[in-house]
Amino acid sequence: MAASAGPLAYLRGLALAVLASGLLSGAPAAAEPLGRVEIGQAAPGFTAMGADGRTHSLADYAGKVVVLEWTSPVCPFTAVQYDSGAMQALQRQAARHGAVWLSIDTSAPGRPGYLTPASARARIAKIHATVTAFLSDPDGRIGRAYGAKATPSFFVIDPRGRLAYQGAMTERGADNAAKGPDLVAAAIEAIDAGRPVAVPETEPYGCAVEY
Repeated sequence: MAASAGPLAYLRGLALAVLASGLLSGAPAAAEPLGRVEIGQAAPGFTAMGADGRTHSLADYAGKVVVLEWTSPVCPFTAVQYDSGAMQALQRQAARHGAVWLSIDTSAPGRPGYLTPASARARIAKIHATVTAFLSDPDGRIGRAYGAKATPSFFVIDPRGRLAYQGAMTERGADNAAKGPDLVAAAIEAIDAGRPVAVPETEPYGCAVEY
């Protein structure tokens, strides 16, 4: 799912501005320490308001594979995956496997990445995202519970409610471009087939979550 030359050029140009602003992952993102969920541990439960006007709880999806995608409408690393169609293809693949896809925006009102429910719905329609729900996490409780550091980053939960994968969508090369197989898709396929996830954890990269 490599991005085309156009999106890559867009990513390289904007990444410098993101780095200069201190929003790139690796800069201190929050005054409060982030949590940590080990692979194989129970995924922290949560309830959040969706852009559809409904509350969604992790417990609602017990017995299913659940993908948590930390996302931001202003992050160029997220944009390049959607502009290339790679993210939408991954979402469709997850849906074919019967997985639940929850996009989570951890941005408080007034922060650049904050979306109202109406603007979130407009974004979903514009980018043709295939998501079960788009959740708002303005106080950062969900993000801190999982230790979410970057957008985009992913947490894949197996049907037993245990964390099976966490990290990046794909590996990255020296130029910060996505390279190699889709790690999230591989995790979903392994869980579906009853196999251990070959690469259960990677280091996410992108923009720092806006706590």
